[in-house]
Amino acid sequence: MYFIPHPKRIEHFPGFCHAERGFCVESLDASTQSLAQAMLTQLDKTGIPIRLEHKTVHVPTSLAHHDLLAREAYRLTIEADAVVIDADHPTSVRNAFATLQQLARQAEGLLPLTLIEDYPSIPYRGVMLDVSRGKIPNRTKMEEVIRLLASYKYNVLQLYMEDCYVLESHPVLSRSNGYYTKHEVQYLDAYCKNYGIELQPNFQCLSHAHGLLRNPGYHTLAESEVSLFSFAAGKPEIYGLFSDIFQEVLPWFSSKTLNLDLDEAYDLGTGYSRQAVQERGGREVFKEHILKISAIARNAGAERLQLWGDCLNKYPNLQAELDDDIVFIDWNYNPLKHFPSLENHDAKAHPFWLAPGTSSWNALFPRTQQANANIRNYIHQGFDQQVQGVLITHWGDYGHHQPISFSYHGFVRGAEHSYNGTAISEESLDTAMDVLFFADANQSKAYALLSSINTLPAVTTAFKTQIFYAFFDDLFKGLSLIGNDAYPAISKETFASVENLAREALDQLGQSRSGSVFQQELLQAARCLAFTGRKGRLSHTIKKTFLENAVDEDQILAWILDLKELYRTFLSLRNEFVRLWNHEAVEIGSEGAVYAFDKAASRYAEAVIWLNSQRLALHQGLPLDTRMETYTAHEGYTTLWTGNCTNLWDRAYPWR
Repeated sequence: MYFIPHPKRIEHFPGFCHAERGFCVESLDASTQSLAQAMLTQLDKTGIPIRLEHKTVHVPTSLAHHDLLAREAYRLTIEADAVVIDADHPTSVRNAFATLQQLARQAEGLLPLTLIEDYPSIPYRGVMLDVSRGKIPNRTKMEEVIRLLASYKYNVLQLYMEDCYVLESHPVLSRSNGYYTKHEVQYLDAYCKNYGIELQPNFQCLSHAHGLLRNPGYHTLAESEVSLFSFAAGKPEIYGLFSDIFQEVLPWFSSKTLNLDLDEAYDLGTGYSRQAVQERGGREVFKEHILKISAIARNAGAERLQLWGDCLNKYPNLQAELDDDIVFIDWNYNPLKHFPSLENHDAKAHPFWLAPGTSSWNALFPRTQQANANIRNYIHQGFDQQVQGVLITHWGDYGHHQPISFSYHGFVRGAEHSYNGTAISEESLDTAMDVLFFADANQSKAYALLSSINTLPAVTTAFKTQIFYAFFDDLFKGLSLIGNDAYPAISKETFASVENLAREALDQLGQSRSGSVFQQELLQAARCLAFTGRKGRLSHTIKKTFLENAVDEDQILAWILDLKELYRTFLSLRNEFVRLWNHEAVEIGSEGAVYAFDKAASRYAEAVIWLNSQRLALHQGLPLDTRMETYTAHEGYTTLWTGNCTNLWDRAYPWR
């Protein structure tokens, strides 16, 4: 039997419990019955009875945060004629049900007699979902996410919000993106509660504020009126705005924890706050902003505050100058063996959390190897330093093209590491994933094949996957073909490997028995990758043949046909992208992601027009442009991370 997270103690005994008809929960109180109905798939009045006994389960006192951990401890005993759960808190009962469900899935009605004693090693285990970069998950998708998190014993979910809330006091805000209403947040809050999860608000309170600042009447609140990216720290009017936001939106959540973010304050001191920074220093100006925002949040009902910890790299030991209710969240998404930023924290003086990432963003398929190493190593080092919480992040940079489900793999692996703290072998976790996460062996093999693409030469650069850029890139002089100091060019050989691996994945997916939406999303990713490999190979072939001056009219006409076929496939992929988007998210907000497709569509016509100019040159006896010097359609073409933050159209950032 396999479990994620793996329980602390498992003991098997001879014999079985015949639970072919499922479980009976009639002896449980109403709230526990409701929880059982949420967590267990097979319930029947004639099934094996589940009995709840409110007995304490021992948790070693040597563990940091012992009292918080003890609230989630449980004992699950599979007897011949009953299932007995010892637990004295709703979340510990939820954890027991999650383990029982995983056991029942594998046992197919014949449960081995078993004693399981279990408790987490890190008290707060959560996921942060970016809902501010265009994709607003609909209710069905959010319910799916919440059920998934509960089944792997998470207890926190944060919604990262830059501007996606509707305010009665500021109705113009959120017009440019999708949004959640008071009614919808309250529904999700109640749904989370039913699954033992705390839905925590997360509001960006300094940078990444372009969704708010690019509205009429609000641009004057910006640090820089060129980029309209960050709030002007110290400007009185912004604190009035945040008072309105907090007073109106915080009551939508039952949680008293609020993440203020305040990360990546790169332009602090470059505009409105320049004089203050010059006179008092950036540390003091930043600290004053934190204190003012924190006071406003507390006045609106927040009792526990969080903010991202990257500022501690610039302002060491800032924790000592702030209030005790502020917890820093260290974040890092790199696949490091050691994380120096964790040295900014002393858990005995100030509790802290850490935030790894699923590396699903800026990619056609997640950078799985990067995410696995980041999540595993980061959490293990944090556990050694007595970290209080883990927040696995799912970001949606540059339009949130990737499906939410492409972070599920990272969520599940993160559940194992954040629950147990210490290392489990990668082989054991992979085997458990095959049993509990993937639909079948074919889907698992396809996932591994698609993941391996991101390890090819020049494909992955930091938090970006070059193949994603190549999908939208210019056909003859695109960044993915010519490269620069930051982004190396992708070779023809690498493009060929991308196509071959994607086609192998398509073959495996074709043999899978799964009919899930996740399967459809995997198919879409594999087709996009196969397309990108084919496109890149063709681009290299055309460029090389011209450079060798080995072009004739038939070859040009054949290439034009190839490009038209590519364009037809590209449109098909665009349409499937829109269909899958609408399945998991509201339509508003998709325009930023779809625009990348529509903008890239012009590349095919430009390539054909230029090729035809060379065909005509052959007819006229003129020399070919072997170096493509007359091809200028690439000039001014940008997409994704080469977009222009200041043009108020591109979904980009002040950096590239």
